[in-house]
Amino acid sequence: MDIPAVFARHRDSAITLSEARFRRTVPVADGPSHPLSDVAGKLDHEKRMPMVVVDMNSLSQRYFCEKIMKHLRVRGAYLWMMTYIETADDLFDAFNGNAECIISPYHASLSDSDLMDILDVSDSFVPAVYAVSGMGVRRKGRRAEIEDILGDLRDMGFYKTCVMDTDLSVSEEKWRYIADEYPSAMPFPVRGRIDVPGAEFADRIVPVSFRSGL
Repeated sequence: MDIPAVFARHRDSAITLSEARFRRTVPVADGPSHPLSDVAGKLDHEKRMPMVVVDMNSLSQRYFCEKIMKHLRVRGAYLWMMTYIETADDLFDAFNGNAECIISPYHASLSDSDLMDILDVSDSFVPAVYAVSGMGVRRKGRRAEIEDILGDLRDMGFYKTCVMDTDLSVSEEKWRYIADEYPSAMPFPVRGRIDVPGAEFADRIVPVSFRSGL
């Protein structure tokens, strides 16, 4: 299933959407802002499905900020929120909103122990491995192979994961390997969609393009 995604900011008492690029692991707006209502035309109203909203406020500030969560309403979609979760307490706060699922960078968690606490709180939490220059990001900016981090997460008990390709640097060969070994990992490129021959994923996250649609 292709799951649409939008990048959202809360500013001047309003939520706006835009396309994005990354400065390493921090998303920044790339292009004009659009009102939240603009996303309505991008959704399939024949069936209710998930939509990922990337919380640019929290990800840029590197701590959970409830501004977007508190004010966000998207009719006709199950809300999946990508935000910044360090501890189980942050996750409790995040689920006070309307989100059905919380996605957060793996490197945002304070420790593996905190990740295990988070898993104990909810199985609707999805850790995301951020890829920069083809490598996965660990805590404190350390790098490792993406598949090694995915393996660590699987060993901890995380069945569903996400790979956020911040700069479109993950090779086709790497995507095929991830699809073979971790088919429940959701690819999430900053632009476009991952459509690699021989790489079959259960779900793919696809950023909305306000220039050309999905």
